[in-house]
Amino acid sequence: MPTESPGRWPYGPSTPAVRRFLQRFAALDAAAWDSAAAAFHAAERTPAFATADQALALAIERSGRVGERDAVIGPLLQLVRPATDGAAATPDDEHPVAAAALGAVLALVVHDVLDAGAFRVLYAPFEPLISVETVLDRP
Repeated sequence: MPTESPGRWPYGPSTPAVRRFLQRFAALDAAAWDSAAAAFHAAERTPAFATADQALALAIERSGRVGERDAVIGPLLQLVRPATDGAAATPDDEHPVAAAALGAVLALVVHDVLDAGAFRVLYAPFEPLISVETVLDRP
């Protein structure tokens, strides 16, 4: 984990990767969001997804990154909810890509402790749009 102050690393050791993902995610157009949402919707009905989702929950809990999980939800929701004129946003206001993005970003939060197969399943809706290699800053 980085040696700088914990306040700079709100998403744990994967904070830089999470930030890169959120930046790239925000820059995607509506067609890309729709594509990721459709890929996620198809995947979430598979046994592989159910297994990956369970592995994600366990990895968050066992790594003690519940706070990091909670910290990333707010910034993500700000991206997937349309601006309102002072009215409180509701879950119905979220773009259908929200669930896909949450799965991908949470997989990044625990990337270092999550099974590689589970990570691939959870990140798959975004792989064609935001390569995991660029998010993890690998050459």
